[in-house]
Amino acid sequence: MSERELAATGRATGGAGEEPSTSTHFLFQSKVFSLPGGYFTLHEHTEPVFAVHLGDVWGKIPFRTLRESFYIDDRSEDARLLGVVEKGLKYVKEIRPGDSIPRELLDGTASWRVEERHLTIARGRLTLQLVSWISGKEEMVSDPYELEKIVEDPQTKVRVQEAFSKLAKQFGLPEERKQEIVDKVDNLAREMSYIEALRERYSHIQKMMVKLAQSKRIFRTDQQLTNDIARMVALAKQPLGHFDDLFNQVDSQTAEVMAMLSTFDAQVTFIRHMRDELHTLLMLWDEMIDMWNGHDPERDTETENRLKRTYQFLAKNFLISKVWQRGS
Repeated sequence: MSERELAATGRATGGAGEEPSTSTHFLFQSKVFSLPGGYFTLHEHTEPVFAVHLGDVWGKIPFRTLRESFYIDDRSEDARLLGVVEKGLKYVKEIRPGDSIPRELLDGTASWRVEERHLTIARGRLTLQLVSWISGKEEMVSDPYELEKIVEDPQTKVRVQEAFSKLAKQFGLPEERKQEIVDKVDNLAREMSYIEALRERYSHIQKMMVKLAQSKRIFRTDQQLTNDIARMVALAKQPLGHFDDLFNQVDSQTAEVMAMLSTFDAQVTFIRHMRDELHTLLMLWDEMIDMWNGHDPERDTETENRLKRTYQFLAKNFLISKVWQRGS
């Protein structure tokens, strides 16, 4: 499943051959959780609820109401699982009774998959670091397509093998144990591939901001709309700045392969923490990303409607109320 598909579905399901148990799956006892189509989600992105079909409408039952109305004892297994659901909804958009517990809560790995190109790009970044380290000359490449090419370059492959041998020696390992270094670098690339998938997802938000600027030019004779677009850009400044800060933190922390290998376990923990934080923040933007993808702004009603929905989204999630104090 791609990052985009993950964002659209947001569900974690069990693997083939797994023996379901309450330690790995959401196996509830109360009959309310066996209602057809019922699922857990976050209402307004904040409050966990159990959504059930009630005639022609979907009812959303808060967890406190669930516990009180269906006599779910706080010490019961169902109550414990509700607590796990609440934590799990940080990583997936919805959970259905019987689903597997998100892997982030079980072993720290991700409950979603990346595409092969994300792994290739991550390997490209690490390969570049290895080449820079062995040559003593810093190589700077940020374009994803160029990074993919680097991995396949024959001369680069030779230099990378030299780097692996030198790294093994640095860590006091004989040549025949060089594979241990190779495996660690590959594991780091797999962890970093999730960051690359999230970086690609974030690029869609950046493209959306470009489309807002284009819309402002297109509707320049509409004073009200251009003012609204200016407010949208202002509202988006803080969350986009936060994304930039997080990606910069990851890039700074993973800039030196020698340092990463020296503190391997701590690096994996850090990468996974940043992965989960970025993923959670990006899920909030899914509706906006999907709404703008493939649509260039034009002077038409559709674009106006997209702008209206974008304004509502930004105002709802990022409006900051300034408290004025005497003398400010």
